Amino acid sequence: MKIISGKIIFASLVFLLIMSFVVNNFLNNDDFFREKDKYKRSSQNQDKIIGVEIRQQNKQGDKFLIMADTLEEIKSKEKKVILENSLTTIDQKGILTKISAGNAIITNDYNDFIFSNKVKITKKTRKFTLTTKSLTGTFKKGNYHTNDDVDIVSGNTVITGKGIQIKKNGEYIKIKGKAKLKMLLSQKNAN
Repeated sequence: MKIISGKIIFASLVFLLIMSFVVNNFLNNDDFFREKDKYKRSSQNQDKIIGVEIRQQNKQGDKFLIMADTLEEIKSKEKKVILENSLTTIDQKGILTKISAGNAIITNDYNDFIFSNKVKITKKTRKFTLTTKSLTGTFKKGNYHTNDDVDIVSGNTVITGKGIQIKKNGEYIKIKGKAKLKMLLSQKNAN
């Protein structure tokens, strides 16, 4: 029968105490896990902001009001902003343009855009409406295009096509594919 010496018991207790201190300190160190969690959050997309209203004005004096159900800002070179169920109102010297889309990606300081999922552009003063599935372009130059089917209503004219290319906010318009044009009669002329 061996008797354990007091030195061995004391050394093993000190060893257990130190090990429990190290393990406890390592597992309960909130800063260690916070830093790890912070890295995960920064590498993934940022949290979404719900119920957004953004007001902007560019150097030309055009005013932008962007409202959306959600906004997600992604820190990148392009400064990407992703919107869900957005309504953008552009005031260009009193001419209002409204753009609604299910999804919108805006980059380069609110200059370039990609709208998708039921896109609709309306200019009431010019009696103009364009509906399509997606639209890509730039606000600054007023150039945009799509390869999706388009329906355009302008006054009493309805135009359908397989895509559209617009430059300088409507100074140049090209309908892609076989465009169909319909002229609607007003109620006054119908009688």
